[in-house]
Amino acid sequence: MAISIDTLGKAALQNMFVVVECRRCGKQATFAASDLCRVYGFDRDPRKLRFKCETCDTYECRIMMAFPDFDRKPEKVIWRPVTVKG
Repeated sequence: MAISIDTLGKAALQNMFVVVECRRCGKQATFAASDLCRVYGFDRDPRKLRFKCETCDTYECRIMMAFPDFDRKPEKVIWRPVTVKG
């Protein structure tokens, strides 16, 4: 039985990553779904989150879900989201 991953909570249960790619420059950032749950909540749709490219200064990003690769250990930088009070 396959389930659809439509919330951050479901993605966090599957230990998935949220990969964000800028449509202009192609820069990628990878976030753990469990980290995004702490900031945005468990019931948010990961494909509707707004991310801003720090290189292009644009919000035109493609959001993808990915499972961790257990066959090999590639080097991957995992970004941690934070909320800034100001």
